[in-house]
Amino acid sequence: MKNRMFRMFTLLFAVAVLFLPLSGQAAQTRIQAKNVILLIGDGMGPSQFGAAWIYSNRVLMRDLRMSELMKKGRTAYLVNDTADAIVTESAAAAGQIATGQRMTARALSMAADGKTPVKTILEMVKEKKLATGLVTTSGITDATPAAFAAHVAHRSNEESVADQELKFGVDVLMGGRKQFFLPESAGGKRKDGRNLLEEAQKAGYTVAGTAEELKAAPTGKVLGLFNMSNMSFEIDRAATQEPSLAEMTRKTLQILSKNKRGFFAMIEGGRIDHAAHRNDAPATIRDTLAFDEAVGVAMDFVKKNPATLLIVTADHETGGMALIGHSKESKEYIGMNLKAIEKATASFEAMVGKWGKKPTPEMIKEDVKQSLGIDLTDDEARTVADDTIKKLDPYNYGYDYLHSLGFVLRPYLRVGWGSQTHTASPLFLFGSGPGSEKIGGLLHNTESFKIMKAALRLK
Repeated sequence: MKNRMFRMFTLLFAVAVLFLPLSGQAAQTRIQAKNVILLIGDGMGPSQFGAAWIYSNRVLMRDLRMSELMKKGRTAYLVNDTADAIVTESAAAAGQIATGQRMTARALSMAADGKTPVKTILEMVKEKKLATGLVTTSGITDATPAAFAAHVAHRSNEESVADQELKFGVDVLMGGRKQFFLPESAGGKRKDGRNLLEEAQKAGYTVAGTAEELKAAPTGKVLGLFNMSNMSFEIDRAATQEPSLAEMTRKTLQILSKNKRGFFAMIEGGRIDHAAHRNDAPATIRDTLAFDEAVGVAMDFVKKNPATLLIVTADHETGGMALIGHSKESKEYIGMNLKAIEKATASFEAMVGKWGKKPTPEMIKEDVKQSLGIDLTDDEARTVADDTIKKLDPYNYGYDYLHSLGFVLRPYLRVGWGSQTHTASPLFLFGSGPGSEKIGGLLHNTESFKIMKAALRLK
């Protein structure tokens, strides 16, 4: 009888253990991610997100895919101060996300001595033979993608970054700044005479220069360089042959998912930052919406591939963007002028490119009417031509005419700007999938690295 009772007790205990909540090694196995997709909206602070959310819901009549992801509840408030500053720039911010260590300004994934490389998560996943991808609407040698695959003392050394990215063997590289892959004799900026496009082809890369070439590229290694400089702002892209960020994202995931071990992809909406630097509200919103479409592509991928950690965040906020309350006529709070934002047909960058070095008030009035559908007063046009605002604070306003233009457009667009530089505004971090349960509360951006590393169980 005692033996029978003992055997029954042992059997019941074994069954109970099977149904206990997973913990320890079993829990780790369950939360392990096969893939990580990290999407970074460069310069996308809460106001950039909020402006795009309002525009999408009230003009496009659809919610943001980002807000759909946020509603899942894995959302944190993110701070991003660095080893040497309260307000960061992209190299230090991206390096902190890529390495989990605080960085100094302008250095790309280097220790504070400027000489010692700090291993990045991209290097860690390559050691596990996972596929890797870096995608941006800025330049592929720009600070954010560079911080994941290169180590240089100063981010301006983009010739070295291009060389390191190819030597690293990143499976997918897409963006702009083709100039750093070409020698000066071929119209590029390389002083060493090397043609990295030819070298990439010999190394097995398919080189694509247009949206159609990207679409036709096989699912092997791809180097997509779609502009000699940065890729075009989304508001200007229709007149080019460049792919959208969503198209680049879709192709990237198609290629990387062929690796049965898994992959890591960093996908950046790089021109949100550039539009905000120029205090260009319509372009900022359009590029944020383009980034949101890329987030949607990633979310759709995750639905079919649930062993994927998806993280969406920003590196910093740019411009001190504020959605202000009043127009010239309003007696009560009214907010952003959605109709005026919708009418915009060109970026400020494209506009000022036509003005020359000394634009006249008449030239400015005509172009603002043509590109934005807004009639400036003579005094407002003179304020832009004289660049009055930049003269008052040259330390925080770097682009000629554009902050003065942003300032006089405040009552028309009902969007204001604190500067043309970065700010210390806290950011959003949100995601889904295995490992995302660690996203919540107030985090430092170095913890993004720890979340990704833990999800992939990297050493």
